[in-house]
Formats: sequence, structure tokens, C-alpha cells
Amino acid sequence: MQRKHNYPLHVLLLTLLLSFLSGCEGLPVKGGDSSSQGATSQDEAERELQLAQNTLPPEQANHKLKALDIYLARGDHANAQKVVDSINSTTLTLPQMEQYIILGATLALEQNRPDQALSYFNAAPSGAFASRPVDIQLRANELHAKALMATGSSLDAAQLLVYASGLYTGEEYWHVLDDAWNALRATPSLELSRALETAQDYDWRGWLELITAVRQNQFSLEMQLAALKSWRQQWADHPAAKRLPAELKMLAELPNERPSKIALLAPLSGNLAKAGEAIRDGFLAAYYQDINSSESNGQGPEIQIIDSGSIENIADLYLSLQLEGYDLIIGPLEKEAVAQLAGFPELDPPVLALNYLDEGVTPPPGMYQYGLAAEDEVRQIARKLMSEGKRGVAVIYPDSPWAIKLASVLDREYEAANLPLPIPYKYVEGENYSDGIAHLLQINASKQRARKLKSVAGKFEYEPRRRQDIDAIIMISTPYVARQLKPLLLFHYASDLPVYATSQIYGGVPQPDKDHDLNGIHFTETPWLLSQSLPLKQDIRYVADTTRYERLYAMGADAYTIAPRLSLMRQFPDSQIQGATGNLFMNDAQQIRRILEWAIFERGVAKAELNSPEPISQ
Repeated sequence: MQRKHNYPLHVLLLTLLLSFLSGCEGLPVKGGDSSSQGATSQDEAERELQLAQNTLPPEQANHKLKALDIYLARGDHANAQKVVDSINSTTLTLPQMEQYIILGATLALEQNRPDQALSYFNAAPSGAFASRPVDIQLRANELHAKALMATGSSLDAAQLLVYASGLYTGEEYWHVLDDAWNALRATPSLELSRALETAQDYDWRGWLELITAVRQNQFSLEMQLAALKSWRQQWADHPAAKRLPAELKMLAELPNERPSKIALLAPLSGNLAKAGEAIRDGFLAAYYQDINSSESNGQGPEIQIIDSGSIENIADLYLSLQLEGYDLIIGPLEKEAVAQLAGFPELDPPVLALNYLDEGVTPPPGMYQYGLAAEDEVRQIARKLMSEGKRGVAVIYPDSPWAIKLASVLDREYEAANLPLPIPYKYVEGENYSDGIAHLLQINASKQRARKLKSVAGKFEYEPRRRQDIDAIIMISTPYVARQLKPLLLFHYASDLPVYATSQIYGGVPQPDKDHDLNGIHFTETPWLLSQSLPLKQDIRYVADTTRYERLYAMGADAYTIAPRLSLMRQFPDSQIQGATGNLFMNDAQQIRRILEWAIFERGVAKAELNSPEPISQ
């Protein structure tokens, strides 16, 4: 393909947008240690603010920006915020505005307010940063990309980094392209396909083609490598063809490390038999798709399926599999059995358990854990709301152990972010939900205030108001109860509050007649249930209770996909697999965690929700 550059207007701005601040007095700094600054810098900051009081714009802003720079260097966020709030950005000159954006965005990111950081760049005037030194351009680029990533705008972050990569030299050039690749990996497939439809620039389109080729063939390692080889031939002049991202380099080495003999331990008898059968069927569907691909030539690992539901001592079974020369054990699903295996000092061959150990239990070397933990979902919801600036939230959940556990995870997320804890409404199924919602929103208190006023002022028009310290509502609920709760929120004057929910709210199949009351609710869901085009779904012949166990079919398929990639995920913590259950990554505890897709109910039907972040400044 012929190499050419046809940069969109907003990209040219960014290459300018990043060119920056040398003309301003007081260059921005990256936070600092207040203890090392002492009282001198505090005095300097106060002196600058005193000078600002005795001067007029535009000189006044120079003094405030100097003070802001000093406070940031000291890590004094409280005083830095006061200075930011005192600056009237409409009176700033262009150089001052550039410095204000950099300093303001730095402060916002250090305060874990990426939405605010992004707003500075979105408000950048035309021609901003056009004549600044490269090091300042790079600082702006770094801040802008961080803000985009933290607000879920990973596609825009990738585009920004690719277009700005020409500002970098040497190893930093390749590092920024690695960052662009990581951002692309975090982007949902639907967004990538939309971007690919309109991409014109050679480098940018090449990156989109690369991530698409790698992602579309994930169920088969051989097909994935063949797609990578084909891409490199077609895009020979592309930067990634000359030097692959480190993750893709290791991908090419995986065939030499992939397990050749795998045991799948799934409960095929007992109370968990239906769940075990679903996992087994998903696993085998992925296996047969892999070995039937043109690149595999019918070759694949040897698979042995064992009914863990009939095994009394899982440790003895593991030792026998070890003697039989298995390279990898996948399973068990039963939590007690996983805990038994965790009692070994080391697991060789390694184990990919299909459940998680209790919190605080350290797994032995060689144990990996993967499951469909709803904790991943509440963390994802919390972080999305925080990134959007929604600090005050209410959480509605049933009085049951699984939901109480999720609510506690939510509390820890907000506590870690130094934000107010979610305001709870813990309901008992079947109770008067209307009274509970009214109490949560303090509607009765509003009515009581109205009665007091009426007793003093006489008759007057009045409409109750809900409490104003809630920015969003998180709902942890089954579909049956959620269909009753959502209309009550509207009835009790909370129609303006966005509602977010975990995947428990969706039954798995379209039921528009029942789910129309859920319209407008945003929720986390697996790609498996949101996509009708996954080839693997067509390969599986569902057994009974399809809708109840669909997510477990997807889990079985993902377990097969993960198996040859465990070493890749361990060595590259940023590595992700776009799986059927979500974007999969490995944390420091060697747990496979998930980032799910966003969905929304429209006309009673669950639909994938395309991310719609603020666009890159035009």
C-alpha cells in the first residue's frame, strides 16, 4: 500500500496543540514533594498572589500562573485549586491560556479528575500551542492522552499518540507507538470498525487494520499469527511492520510455548452440572474452531475432559495428572476445590482455575485464576462515574450476601478515591419499593419542609424535590425487581439521574415487552451477549437453559483462548485479550480480570453502547 499522509485538521492542531509553553513565564512542572520546598516557595506563591491583587490583566494572570506553578511543585492541591478557580480564562492571552491549560490539566489529573483535565484541552483556542518548544509539546501530549484514556476515550488517545509520534525521536518514538497500541487494545471492536470506515491517513489506518486483524483471529493462535504475517506484507512501510509492539513480538514466539496436553476439570455431575456443561461446550467450540482453521491443519493440543463433580480429592487428581505429563490444568470451577489446589507450595504444571480464591489468600506460583466475578463490573461502573465527574452516587441493592459483597467493593473504590461513600438503599425483595426510593431521595423530608412553610405562609404552589447530592444511581438487581425500581425513580423526581447497573439486570435475551421499563439504563455486559456476529456462537449447539448459562459458554471459550497466552499476559501486564466475556487482562496476583462492554436499554432491547467521548479539539 502506498504511504501517504492526509492529516485531519484536528491532528494538525495537535501537532501544534502540543507545541507549547516556552513563551510563558513559569513553565508547568510535574508535581513535587512539599517537604523539599519549605516555606520559601510558600512565601513566593503568596507574594505572587499579592502582586496579582495590585495589577490588572493581562499581567495579573502572569502572577497567578506563577503561584499556581509553585503550588503544583509543592503538591499543594488545595491552594492550587483556589488559584485555578480565581483565574478568568476569558481574559487570558494565548500564551497564558496555553500555560493555564497545562497547569490546570496537571492539577486535575493529580486530583483524579480526568474529566476536568480533558475539558481544558477541549476548550483550547484555535492555534493553541503552535509555536512552543518540542519538550512542552510532548508534555501537553502526555497530559491530553492520559485524560482521554482515563475518561474511556481510548480510541481518541490512540489517534492522538499516532499523529503526534513524529514529535518523538529515538526510543521514545517507539515507546509512544507502544502506548498507542495499548490504547487501541482497550478500544471496543465496534468503535474500531467505525473508525476504520473513515480512516485515510496511512499510519493511522495501518494501526486500525493491525488491531482488527489480530483481534478477529484470537480464537486460533495460528490464524492470529497468519493474520499478523499478512498484515506485515501488506503494510511493509508502516512503523509497526518495521518494529512490532513488544506484545506482538512475543505473540510470534507463543507457538513454541503453547501447552500440548490440557486437562479441563469441569463439574459434569451434581449441583453445578449445567454450569460445567456450558463451560465444557464453550471450551470445545473454541477448540474445534481452532483446529479446523486453515492454518492449524487439524493440529491442536490433546484435550482430556474430567468431571470434577465426581472427584472427592482434587489434590490427588492433580498429582495424577502431573504424573501423566499434562502441560496445563484448566479448572476446577468449585471454589472449595480451587482452595485445595492453593495449598500446594507450587503448581507445575500450572493451573488456570475457573474461580477465585477468597480475598487475602495468596495463590502459589503456577496458579492463575479466571472467573465471571461481578466485582469487576462494580469497579468498572465506579471508575466510569468518577471519570465523568459524578462524585455523589446512590447504590440500590438487595439484602443478600452476594449483593452486600458487591456494595462493599463499591464502598472501597470510593474510599480509595477519597470520595463520599455511596448512599445505600438495601431492599428486601417484595417490600414497598416506593417508600424505599422516597426515603433514599429524601422526598418525604422535602414534603415536610413544604408543610412547615405552608403553615406559615399559607397556600402556595409546590413540587417536592429530591436531594441534590446524588449525581448517578448504581443498581444491583435482577431484571424482575429492576423493572419495578426504574419507574419509581421517575415517579420520585429522579428522571434526570443516570442509572448504571451490573449485568444481573439483563436476562440474556430480548424481551422488549418486559424490559421497556428499563429504557435508558446503562449496564455492563459481555461481548458474547451483545454481538450476534461472533462466529463461535454459531458453532455451539445450545443445551437446555441456554439463556441462563450463555455467559458460561463464553467463559469456556475464553478459557481455551487464554491457555496458550498465559505467559504473554504474565510478562506484559498491559496485554489484553478481546474475549467473549470482555477485555481480559492479568493483574499482579495472576488473576484474569475483565473489562466489559457498555450497553443500554432502548425500546426494551439491550444494545451495545458506542463510546461517545468529547472529540479531540478541532
